[in-house]
Amino acid sequence: MITYYGTTISPNQIETQEGFLICRNVPIARTGEQKYLRRDIDPESNSTEEVTLIREEKEVFDPAAIASFEGKPITNNHPNELLKADDVRFFERGHAQNVRRGEGEFSDYLVADLHIHDAELIEAVKNGKREISCGYNYVCEERDGKFYQINIRGNHVAVVDKARAGETVAIMDSIQP
Repeated sequence: MITYYGTTISPNQIETQEGFLICRNVPIARTGEQKYLRRDIDPESNSTEEVTLIREEKEVFDPAAIASFEGKPITNNHPNELLKADDVRFFERGHAQNVRRGEGEFSDYLVADLHIHDAELIEAVKNGKREISCGYNYVCEERDGKFYQINIRGNHVAVVDKARAGETVAIMDSIQP
């Protein structure tokens, strides 16, 4: 376990002497089914039809997928496009580290420690903005009429009001994944 220096706000939140917020054990992604709009998975389509994508354990916990989220920028909501070196400075509000598979009841989740450096986002988190939505690249593979996300590669970790993955993918106070 990594130890952080600062004032404990809750078992999973620490404020550093600089006023940064460290949120430990944050579920950032999960296995299972998630709903997408067809236009989100097919750039050629404008359809708002809902499509279920399956995220298998072997893809979410693939060592390359896990490593791809290490050090990625934290954003306040999603930027319009995936981040690149020439625009990250406009969106980065901190970074993710110590990315790993959760344990116990969180064993189907990818968890990380989020280091939030931006005062506005810190205040939003303290006021209840807690859900997490990752920005990432992936390949959509169709098998037997079902769609699967494969080759998941992280780009950023967004703090949002409402996440596609659900309310369990969020900054926690006392639950320890």
